[in-house]
Amino acid sequence: MDLAVNTPSLAQQTARRASWQTPGVRDEGRAGTGAELFVSTERPSLLAVCTTAPWPVTNGYTLRVFHLLQELSRVWSITLVSLPSEGGEPPPFDLERFIPYQLEGTVHAYPWRFDQQPLKAAIDQAIELSRPRRAVVWRGAEGAWFDAPQLPAGVVDLIDCVPLDLWSGFLIDPDLRGRYRKLRELGVSAYYSRRTVKSFSSVICAGERDAAWLRWLGREENVHVVPNGVLLPERGAGGARAPQPTLSFIGTLDFEPNVDAALFLARDIWPRVRAARPDAQLLIAGRNPTPEILALRAVEGLDVLANVPDMNAVLARSWLSIAPMRGGVGVKNKVLEAWAASRPVVLTPLAVNGLKVPEGHEDLVQSGAAELAEAVIRLFDSPDLAARMGDEARAHVGQHYAWRNLTGDFDHLLRHAVADDLTHRNHGFGRSFNAELLPSVA
Repeated sequence: MDLAVNTPSLAQQTARRASWQTPGVRDEGRAGTGAELFVSTERPSLLAVCTTAPWPVTNGYTLRVFHLLQELSRVWSITLVSLPSEGGEPPPFDLERFIPYQLEGTVHAYPWRFDQQPLKAAIDQAIELSRPRRAVVWRGAEGAWFDAPQLPAGVVDLIDCVPLDLWSGFLIDPDLRGRYRKLRELGVSAYYSRRTVKSFSSVICAGERDAAWLRWLGREENVHVVPNGVLLPERGAGGARAPQPTLSFIGTLDFEPNVDAALFLARDIWPRVRAARPDAQLLIAGRNPTPEILALRAVEGLDVLANVPDMNAVLARSWLSIAPMRGGVGVKNKVLEAWAASRPVVLTPLAVNGLKVPEGHEDLVQSGAAELAEAVIRLFDSPDLAARMGDEARAHVGQHYAWRNLTGDFDHLLRHAVADDLTHRNHGFGRSFNAELLPSVA
């Protein structure tokens, strides 16, 4: 089974982004196929659909959708179909119109978990009012495009591969009931992923591992990788570096992969670091820490900072950051944020998914607890090296992970989206799902 990732070359990506930022660029297509001529200065109409309000930014999903919408609104006239924000704030984007709707429940990233009729009614209203030429759909709303050829051609941004998330979670979940629930939902999510790949002109996700699984599940090559971006904070934002060697782990602390990583860090990596550097400090910071995370405050040299208002302050105190991920999917925003704050990151191979490691930082990518601890100790013992690698990391994200550049890839796929080649894909969905055929998560 071939899981090779076909990503565009640097020259191809540069050409795409240059054309997106150049006024008056024309994309020629076949008349009547959904690939009509566009002129960027005319701001063609775009339907954007998501099942979570992308403002204010509170998690990885809203972070990605917020910045992509913000950049796409520069060149598209957007009609946004979305849940309203909990606080009732108006959308902070330049929109043609906003069509809110309501859904029952609280988890709307999985379309099989909620009634889609309110979503479909809002989409029908948007099409009647705006007559959009294209659509960009975020995870949770993809089911509305199944067997719906009347909807505009477009792309879906799944961000992550849910079957991969469930499978990797199944492998690390210590609770038997939790493992059963994940395995039971795996078949449903795989079915939806396959239909999604066959229902859109292009499917986008944030990491190469996610893309490989989606190509394998859908038996199609229309899956593309567009990683997350990051905003560069002002140099020195958040304060000065701590006088004693300080390590940080940041993230949402009730998210299962982050909980697993924090426990792995505290129990297996940190004792090795403290044995070599008794003066070292570890900061675990993020929203909504679980009781088992809060209990880690009893570990010598470790502090848990709950619901920190400004993560830049935590990163500023750190000499370096760590991402010892053993589960989860997609791009690890914690890595991008640390790099942007001029902090090198010690990380596992899984945490590299969707990212290019700065040149010369390859030795910071390790798998085992002993190797990860050794990488941390090496930078603690060489503060000048840690500072230099931090500066290299900041320059790296400034060059490769600016939101505006990444949005150029979205724009290219939208302008070349076609609908006439989708009909032949939507067949064979009665085939049973066999978990034994899943590719490796390594």
